Amino acid sequence: MIKITYKGVDITESVSINRCYHDMYAAGRTDELRLRVNDVDNLWDKWSPAVGDELRVDYGTISTGTMFLVSATPRNGTYDLVAWSAPASGYEAQSKAWQQVHLLQIGAEIGARNGLSFVSYGVEDRLFSYLLQGGQSDFAFLHRICTLEGCAFLVYDKRLVLYSEPYMEAVAPSEVLAVTIDGDYEYTDRRAELYGYCIITGGNYSGKFDSGNGVGRVLRPETPPNISSNEDAARYAKNLLRAANKGGCAGFVRSRILPGYAAASTVTLENARAPSWDGPVFLDHVRNDYGAGKSKIFFRRPLEGY
Repeated sequence: MIKITYKGVDITESVSINRCYHDMYAAGRTDELRLRVNDVDNLWDKWSPAVGDELRVDYGTISTGTMFLVSATPRNGTYDLVAWSAPASGYEAQSKAWQQVHLLQIGAEIGARNGLSFVSYGVEDRLFSYLLQGGQSDFAFLHRICTLEGCAFLVYDKRLVLYSEPYMEAVAPSEVLAVTIDGDYEYTDRRAELYGYCIITGGNYSGKFDSGNGVGRVLRPETPPNISSNEDAARYAKNLLRAANKGGCAGFVRSRILPGYAAASTVTLENARAPSWDGPVFLDHVRNDYGAGKSKIFFRRPLEGY
C-alpha cells in the first residue's frame, strides 16, 4: 500500500520499509518524513543520496507531497532518511530591507525564491512601510511577522500556504474524529496557566488586549518592531496573546490511519466518555505511522474572542 517515489522514480519494488513516520504541522515547523529502509544490498549508498533530493511517500489517498532530503545515513543494514516539506534554502540566513510591502507580497516572494508556489486563506493584506530581515532565515522572518498578524504558514507539496488562524479555526468541520469506547486519548487543560491581558508599549505608543477569560496574569512581551500607532500596538497585543494562549485546552487521539485528517484543519471531536469536550477542534499536528497503519492526532480547542 505504501508507494515511494525518489527523484521522480517509483522505487517501491526496490526497497523494503523498516519504518515510515510522517509528521504534519499546522505552524511553527516544517512537515517531516522519517523513513528507515532495509539496505542489506547497500542499494542506497550506490544511489548517492544528496541533500535536496526529492522524495515522496503515498499511502492510499494520503500523501506526503514532495519532500526534500536533509539527511541520509547508513546503520547496521538499514538506511535512515529524513526529509522536510520545505527546501533547506528557506532556513539560510538572509538580510533584506522590505519597504512599502504588503504581507501577501512577502509570502509570495519568499515562496518564489525558495522554489515554492504561494496561496493564502483569510489573510488581511497589511501594508508595512518598513521591515528589516536582519540575518534571519526566510521562514523565521515570515513566522515572526505572521505571529504578530495572527497568521501562520505551512509548506506542503512545493506550496507555501499562508493562513489566518481565526479564519481557519472558524471553518466548518468536514470530518468527525470519533473516539471509540476503548479509544486511546489524552486531554490537557492548562487554562489556569493562561494570560488574561497583553500590554505592549513602544515609544509613544501602547496597546492592550483583554481576552475576557477571567485570568489576572498579564503578558508583557518584548516590544515588537515597527509600532507606528496605538492601533498597531493593540493589534499586536491581541495576536501575541492568542499565540500564548492557544494551547490552553488540547489533547491527542491515537487511531488507525484514516484519510481526511490534516494539520491546520478543523474536525468535530466526539467522545462518549468525555462529551463535555465534544465539538470543533483544530488539528495542529498529525503523525502518521505508515508502517503500522496508525495515527496520532493532536488538536486544540479554537480560541474565542480573538
